[in-house]
Amino acid sequence: MNNILGTALLLFGSALSYLRVETATEHVTNTLQSYGLDVFGLLPAVGLASARLLQDLTLSHGSALAMLLGFLLSCWPVAVSLLGAVLLRDSLFPSQSENAYAANNYDSPTFGERR
Repeated sequence: MNNILGTALLLFGSALSYLRVETATEHVTNTLQSYGLDVFGLLPAVGLASARLLQDLTLSHGSALAMLLGFLLSCWPVAVSLLGAVLLRDSLFPSQSENAYAANNYDSPTFGERR
């Protein structure tokens, strides 16, 4: 049951993450295409907006926590993928049994060691 649920969560989270990245990339591409050569004028505006955002975050701790919560909520597809990977860890990385480990590592001298 863990394998089926883990696979489903991993695929679902990966698909959602891909769709979100694709949508964001398309939005940025369309914005840059609509501005044409005026894109270079956006760079100082983005820098000033970033400075204003950092100023607001340092002066108001409540808004910083709200922004952190919003960021964590926007990352939920990645959390779903990680949960799926955790459920699949036994299938993806099977641990060696004690007998197989003992059979593979017979008592032989290591490099530089004499009997």
